[in-house]
Amino acid sequence: MNILLSFEIQRLIRHWSVYLVAALLVLAGIFCGMRFNLSVGKGIYLNSPYSIGFLTGMLSLSVIFIAMIHSGRILFKDWDSGFDILIFSYPFSRRSYLTGKFLSYFLQTFFSFAVLVLGMAVGHQLRSGSEMQASFHSWHYLYPLLIFGALNTFLVCSMLFYIAMVFRKKLLVIVGGLLLYVAYMVLLVFSNAPFMSGNLPQSEWAQQVSALADPFGLSAYFYRSASWSVLQRNTSIVSCSGFLLANRMLYIALSAVFLMLAFRKFSISLTVFKKKKDQFPAEDFPLHRTKEYISVLPSFGMVSALKSSVHWRG
Repeated sequence: MNILLSFEIQRLIRHWSVYLVAALLVLAGIFCGMRFNLSVGKGIYLNSPYSIGFLTGMLSLSVIFIAMIHSGRILFKDWDSGFDILIFSYPFSRRSYLTGKFLSYFLQTFFSFAVLVLGMAVGHQLRSGSEMQASFHSWHYLYPLLIFGALNTFLVCSMLFYIAMVFRKKLLVIVGGLLLYVAYMVLLVFSNAPFMSGNLPQSEWAQQVSALADPFGLSAYFYRSASWSVLQRNTSIVSCSGFLLANRMLYIALSAVFLMLAFRKFSISLTVFKKKKDQFPAEDFPLHRTKEYISVLPSFGMVSALKSSVHWRG
């Protein structure tokens, strides 16, 4: 295991705030499962495989904000504390350092979202009514957690990780996350995404463009199951094939590009040199001395011993 990742995991296990945040996320998920009424069609249960996938995909938008919060603590921690000089003095390779940083960032963000989905599953089990079906299948929650939660987390984290490692500005990471959210909404409008266009008719070509362009995969999810019956949506999961598979592979590739650029642009030596240059300006060390050296005669008498004792005690 990467040594930086191992250190981060051990630190988190011993930190009480991690468990507090996890408990709050579980409660938020329970609230979503018990109170959200996102109906995807008449006769379709709220806890059907199709509805669970849709709700998980919608909740995956929260990954943007979760990743923005984690970025300040994980990605900028070394620079803010000045600990980067000490870390970079050890024989870490650039690849080892960045790999540990990204894995820690990705896993903590994904874990936060997974806890949210866990709370949603608990909320569904606590809910009753004619809109809920009695059966429970863990795979109906794990499957959308993988195709939406994990892959969307990978996309968001790789993009924000690139911004943080290349520009090293917290404000740019926040702006980048907000722009990603706004750009996604604009893209859905202009690509005529199914749940943005409502009941307006769409051409086959428009649906296919939307299915490929949607970075979070919801349009591809709808297109893949457009011809399904109510019974299929209540009993079967939407398989990752066709345009849904193409969409997921496309944005995995884009995420890999962001990571590759981050690994290529980041420089440890440049970071340390810049930090040292900022701390010790050149004007503080003139090249030419302005005074002559004064020779000092050592004195080891009683008076000197008394002075050194007084100074030490003070």
